[in-house]
Amino acid sequence: MNEIIKRVYNYSEHKSSDKPNSISATGLLGSLYQGKLTLAKAERDDSLIADKFKRSSTLGSAFHAWAEKALQDDPNIHCEIYSEIDYDNYVLSGSCDVLQYNADTSKWTIMDFKTGYGKKRTDDQLDKDMKQMSIYRWMLQDRYYIEDTAYSLFISQSNNEQEAYELELMSLEKTQEFIDDRLFAIDQNTRVDCFDAKYIPCNYCDKVCEHRK
Repeated sequence: MNEIIKRVYNYSEHKSSDKPNSISATGLLGSLYQGKLTLAKAERDDSLIADKFKRSSTLGSAFHAWAEKALQDDPNIHCEIYSEIDYDNYVLSGSCDVLQYNADTSKWTIMDFKTGYGKKRTDDQLDKDMKQMSIYRWMLQDRYYIEDTAYSLFISQSNNEQEAYELELMSLEKTQEFIDDRLFAIDQNTRVDCFDAKYIPCNYCDKVCEHRK
């Protein structure tokens, strides 16, 4: 691959906590095995990720950056709201793409951009989107009063398709229960379960990444 393209693919401004025992909202929703490695701060090697996955994530990151610029002058919209909290011997982190203020309700609506392939989000993807934004709301509850309804904003990279999916978030109580259950499952896991999910790039070990190529 051309060296210039490689440099672009390998550049990242992704923000996450580097503290011990820390994990992001998206990390909580990934494989249990990778979650355990994340918490342990295992060494990563981005060269293990196939180029096709770097292409997709690079295009997605570019769209996110463009969207943030397009929305930055609107006082009723906050973009890329990073949160990092200590919770039960863990550190949870995450960046919410968009919060839009509704003056009629004095609440904020949470939204997340999803750039992917095909014509629509699958039910499994939308369920994961809902859980991800539920976690963001839970993490931001002391800073923002957020609506129960959220939106997954899908833009296809392969088709001329886009859709705003309306999703009902879990309650704050249910979200906290989900986080507790997920952290416990990650802690107790002893099985390499990365093979259970499709199209998830991994930068931890050759075995898993060979399966992805």
